[in-house]
Amino acid sequence: MGRFAWRNLLTRPLRTTLALVGLSIPILGVIGLFSLSGGLRNLVGDTLNKIQGVMVMRDNLPSPVFSDLPTNYGERLKAVPGVKVVAPEVWKIAPSVNGTRSFTRTASDLITGGGAKAMKSLLDMPLIQGQDIPTHTNLRSGVYPSSLKEKGEGRYLEPSDAGTNRVVISRKLSKDFLKPDGTPSGVGDKLRIGDKDVKEFEIVGIYDTGSMFLDVVIVMDIGTARKLLGVSEDQVSTFYVEMTDPTANDKVSLAIEKAMPDVDARSMNEFMANFGVIMSKVDIFLLMTVSLALLVGIVGIINTMLMSTTERFVEFGVLRTNGWSQGNVLALVTAESAFLGLMAGAISCVMAYAGVTIINQFIGDGLRLTLPFWLFGLGIGISLVTGTLGGLYPAWRASKLVPMDAIRLGSH
Repeated sequence: MGRFAWRNLLTRPLRTTLALVGLSIPILGVIGLFSLSGGLRNLVGDTLNKIQGVMVMRDNLPSPVFSDLPTNYGERLKAVPGVKVVAPEVWKIAPSVNGTRSFTRTASDLITGGGAKAMKSLLDMPLIQGQDIPTHTNLRSGVYPSSLKEKGEGRYLEPSDAGTNRVVISRKLSKDFLKPDGTPSGVGDKLRIGDKDVKEFEIVGIYDTGSMFLDVVIVMDIGTARKLLGVSEDQVSTFYVEMTDPTANDKVSLAIEKAMPDVDARSMNEFMANFGVIMSKVDIFLLMTVSLALLVGIVGIINTMLMSTTERFVEFGVLRTNGWSQGNVLALVTAESAFLGLMAGAISCVMAYAGVTIINQFIGDGLRLTLPFWLFGLGIGISLVTGTLGGLYPAWRASKLVPMDAIRLGSH
């Protein structure tokens, strides 16, 4: 039966090929979306693993860029049992850097390159982080100083840099903010930062975390950042808090929120959980979109099998007169559609593997598309089920034909 079904497909190569293309594309879309989702989850997980402390910011805000807290909250945080270090920080979107404003570049990319280019520009938007340098030197889990030490250049900010126009930037930003001769900015070079009162800042160090979420930050002294961004001395954006016992982050975070109801003490576990919820909703939305393409694929299978059964009425009639039952005809046509689905799934998996391998050669910033084995199984499973469902009606229609009627209809 299986060999007979397979040979029937090979005798109609053009129609079989068109059906395979129609079903392979949506299956490839499903695999690609899950691959991208997995890559983003891994990227965020790797990023958060670099951060061992807790970020305390204003409640119900998505980012420290939009948060503001009184400076005296630092003393209240120190009084919470289990808190070891409280490091104040100022976060804002960077003003014009070397004459280029972030919002202007994003708007330009939206016009010239569409949504995808604008989204990348938005993710690449540089941020200013002002650190209280003496306090941050006491942290055991500083992301930027450790990444600079591992694979960076120059040095990190020291207490002697307080009040000066010295900054540490990422290797990525050094390539974004080129020197007049077109080469990346390096240690000792200057950045012009500011809108109206533009100041020159000396680059003293270059870090490289390998994460697109972390490598957009220009680090400077908190006092310098306040003057540059117009933030008063009695305000900060966040407090980066380390605990005496790092395993008690979640427990102490709850104690902080209980003692200070207007703040959100976010451990990295909470960030990851929130991101997981967001990605789950995005996955559902994308799957709903791809399901429309799957529906088109099913219609293509139905059309292919209907045309195939219509052309083969004589064949079915002869088979029935030679002892084939309705169940045999039903099984034959269903097997043919299932083979179409199986082949479409295999083709989609091969295309997905090739595509991910090529794409990963060009993307960076810590993002890597992933293709776990279960994703191949999912693609083949969906395509097999889709192909089988698409062939049920044509199979049922073919099996219901009376042998002599089938021969008579097929001869016209």
